Amino acid sequence: VVVHASTAYANCDKSETVEAVYPPPIAPNKLLDAVDWMDDNMLKAITPHLLAQRPNTYTLTKALAEVQLVEDARMLPLIIVRPSIIGAMWKEPLPGWTDNINGPTGIFAACGKGVLTNMCGSNHSKADIIPVDIVSNMLIVAAAYRANSRCEKIPVMHCCSGELNPIRWKHIVDFIEAFYRAYPLNECYRVPSTHFHSSRLLFELNFYYKHLAPAYLIDLICRITGRKQHFVRIYGKVWRMVETLHYFTTRGWNFETKGLLTLWDSLCEEDKQIFNFDVRQLDWDSYLFDYLMGVKRYLIKERLEDIQVARRNLSWLKLYSALVNAGFWWIFVHTFARRRVKKTQWGIWAIGFVLTYIWSNFSFGERVRLKSLEEYKQTTHYC
Repeated sequence: VVVHASTAYANCDKSETVEAVYPPPIAPNKLLDAVDWMDDNMLKAITPHLLAQRPNTYTLTKALAEVQLVEDARMLPLIIVRPSIIGAMWKEPLPGWTDNINGPTGIFAACGKGVLTNMCGSNHSKADIIPVDIVSNMLIVAAAYRANSRCEKIPVMHCCSGELNPIRWKHIVDFIEAFYRAYPLNECYRVPSTHFHSSRLLFELNFYYKHLAPAYLIDLICRITGRKQHFVRIYGKVWRMVETLHYFTTRGWNFETKGLLTLWDSLCEEDKQIFNFDVRQLDWDSYLFDYLMGVKRYLIKERLEDIQVARRNLSWLKLYSALVNAGFWWIFVHTFARRRVKKTQWGIWAIGFVLTYIWSNFSFGERVRLKSLEEYKQTTHYC
């Protein structure tokens, strides 16, 4: 049996995707022949034409690989599984486990550190995230299903959450902010706060003003004082992560999931317990809590025993942030306001301080359900 792990976004130029292999923009074998004699400059020149509405070569080559497999493996028991955006583990073997910054994981870590406070995206678009253990379980079951079935056409199955158990980016953004204010990372550069901008221009202005400009200023100070410069490099990585996800956070897709349901219904009750990939059972708040706690524990390597220290550090950071923002507000009023307003500039400074401090301490997004540490330790068998 041949199980090919593709991606649900192989045909992301279409908002509605069914479980079938679509005709490619170019025959894969012709492209391979062209690559043999084209130099890098020629490849760069034709790439935009080949991509068309696709965001990158990854999605294009995934689509071409499906077509090539269908052509070359017609006599083999082949099945194609298309996961969407793969996230941390749901249940097995460790809830929330992750060890890389790919996909949304790196963005979650950057938000927790305070190095990313805004992104370009649509709050109301579906975030089609699928836990990695659901994907692995479905791949195993798909292999068994293909081995025991006769199919005239090569089966294609989407492994996605958007149709069966949807969640919006707005809910994820609000959850991230609430989580990192309750369970902060040990070292934050800013008070954790995350916002989506539907306008690309507004996002870029915010990113340059709030992130890149301070990064260059801090690195300049570090250079003058002889210390290591790393903030510009950090924000270069953050920018690349944001750019990678930008296409997927600003659009929405509907992926057909009949194959997933058929596969699930083919299992006996015992196998459903062992190879659970029923995304309808996923509690998003519980999963996101474990996911972000996994970023804290497994990716950034922080201990739960240090949570009180992290909370104290965040409290000081909130106070410092309020003082600095109020100071900038006072300078603005002192420099540009009319004389009669300047008489009340200290009152204006106080108002700026209070408003900033309130913003730092309270979340104004939708309410989310956070576990207690005791609940988390029980569900993850933490010791």
